[in-house]
Amino acid sequence: MSAFAFFLVKYFKGKNPNAKDSRNVEIITSLRLTARDIFLVVHCGPDVIAFTLGPHGSSLMGRWSYEDWKKSQTETGS
Repeated sequence: MSAFAFFLVKYFKGKNPNAKDSRNVEIITSLRLTARDIFLVVHCGPDVIAFTLGPHGSSLMGRWSYEDWKKSQTETGS
């Protein structure tokens, strides 16, 4: 998991190195799916990324802007 987080930081820092939030990575939520697989929602720079992570790699589930994510959370009351 740390290697994937490192990739996220490097990827988003490279996109916009002058942005204040480009170096921030925050796990919004995580859910253990099996003994070895995890579902993560991560706030990374200006985006929110949802993905699964396990011993056989990772799979991107979705990507949203942080503003859209916050708006949808407010609308659903979550």
